[in-house]
This record gives sequence, C-alpha cells and structure tokens, in this order.
Amino acid sequence: MIETDPHDRTPARTQDDSRAVIHTAADPAAVLHVLIQRRQALLHQESADLKSLRSYADRLAHRLPPQPARTPGPPAGIEILTGTEAAGARLDTMLEAAETEVLILDRATRASSPPGSTGATGSTGATGSTGEASADRIRRLLARGVAVRTVTDRRGTDFPDRAQELIALTGLGLQARIGQSLPTALVLVDRRTCLLPPPPGNDEGGDGAALVIGDRLLHRAALPLFESLWVRATPLGNPGGPLTADQRELLGLLASGLKDETIARRLGVHVHTARRRITRMLEELDADTRFQAGVQAAIRGWLPPHPDPAGEHFTTSSGPGPTAMANG
Repeated sequence: MIETDPHDRTPARTQDDSRAVIHTAADPAAVLHVLIQRRQALLHQESADLKSLRSYADRLAHRLPPQPARTPGPPAGIEILTGTEAAGARLDTMLEAAETEVLILDRATRASSPPGSTGATGSTGATGSTGEASADRIRRLLARGVAVRTVTDRRGTDFPDRAQELIALTGLGLQARIGQSLPTALVLVDRRTCLLPPPPGNDEGGDGAALVIGDRLLHRAALPLFESLWVRATPLGNPGGPLTADQRELLGLLASGLKDETIARRLGVHVHTARRRITRMLEELDADTRFQAGVQAAIRGWLPPHPDPAGEHFTTSSGPGPTAMANG
C-alpha cells in the first residue's frame, strides 16, 4: 500500500500510470535572447547605480570644505574627492602605480587643448588635470608597457584634432574604440581601483566631485560596464566591412568638396538619387553632417588622415577632406 500525505493535493501516481515524462528542448535562439535581455537589464541597473552614486557625491561635496588628495593607497569602498585638482592628483598617482592595464571610458565632447597647454579647464576635454586620462598620460603608460584600452564617445571624435590624436595613439599601442552615448567617464587601473572624474559642469556651480571606488562595487558595476561598452563599440580604424566600388567613388567625390549636382553628374544619376546615396553614407558613418562623415571615415581607415598646413582638418592624398565635405 502506498502512503500519501493527506495535505498533498498533487494527483497520486498509480501503478497503472506508467507514461514517461517527455522533456522537449527549448529554442536555443529564444533562450539566448532571454539571457541577453537579463544581462542588459543588469547592466542598465549597474549604470543607474553609478549615476546615483555620482549624484549623491555631488550633493555631499557641496556640504564639505575642499580637501587635498589623500595619501595614495588601496581604497576601501568609496572615496569622494572634491575639486578637479584633487581628482587630477589622485589620477596621476593611480596611473604612476599602474602595472598591467588601464581601462578608460572617455566622454570628452570638446576639442583637445592646444599643444603645450595644461588644459585645466574643468571641462571634459581629453587633456588636462580634470581627472581624465590625457594623451600625455596615455603616452607615458604605453611607454612603460602598460596595456591601455579606451572607449571614446563618438561625439568627441567630431573634432579633427581629437580624432587625429586618437589615431596617433593607436600607432603607439593604444587599443581604441568608438562608443555611443557613454553613460559615464571612468579610469580603471589594474582592475583594483577606479576613478570617476568630476562631471562636465554642475547645476549648482563649483567643481563637483570625483569618486574613487574599489572592492565589490568595482567588480560588480564599473568593470562589467566597461566590458559591455567595449564589446559594443566600433574598433578604431576598422571599417566594419569592405567598401563597395560605388561607396568608394561617392566617398572620394564628397571628400573633393563637390556640390550635389556635380556629384550626381559624375555618378550618372539624378540629383535626388545622389542625395539618397549621400544620406545612406552618412548613416553608415553614424554622422549628422558631412564634416562629421569625413572625420568618421578617417577614423575607420576609409580616408588616410594627413594634417594640413594649418593643422585644422584632415586632408586626403587626392584633395581636401572633411572640411570640404561640409561644403557639399
């Protein structure tokens, strides 16, 4: 006799119930899609956590007197640095101690400072003492054999000098990619210490605050955030696929600074058709203007960058570059 739990509502199996339970495999694509959605949701939450921490740090910083940079050492948890000078001093200390790897999210959306300037403007420029990794800092790291990976916000490459600077650094060993709408800037050293620079401007005035984070928060939020953005970003100098003959011809005509009507005649098509092709080319390059398209084409390796005598824009071997493209 089979004893059953009087509180168990599950139908009892009898000796006559000999049917086997059949398991069917789920569609791998559907399962993978669900896993990716869960991972994306987690990354969005981690990004939101970082933004919340920054907002809290800014509010707290305005209630505290300015403090000098603390004695370097492995941070525990979260440390708040008030002012760009303190952030820059701490970043220098972190980078000087770097041994193997530095990871950078660069939200810079302005042109670099002129050569030789300190760039201490408090802006998001890629140079200066604002707590972001400048080109000079990156050069010193590469010279010491430290691996450097950076994801730069696409808006920052709209300026020829910044794009040119990135291309030059890749020649020294920098691994660079171009990302879309980066949620935050950060510098992560040896996967042990992470600095979030002061934000570019502050609603209440002042310099804002930088965060130094370590331990669990670094591995649970900052590092996964960087790696996810790195995977989705476009490698610098990687065209993402070969150009067709038509695309190559159109890009050359745009770089020559020709009017739409002239381009249409050269292509042997109606001007409306030529403009549609130009629009598709801008979309392919993720550019809003022809000037941006020229810079992005150079970054992807579709146009070889050469500084002109004034040092203001790229030119190609056959004629003017992005500046001319803006005039079409």
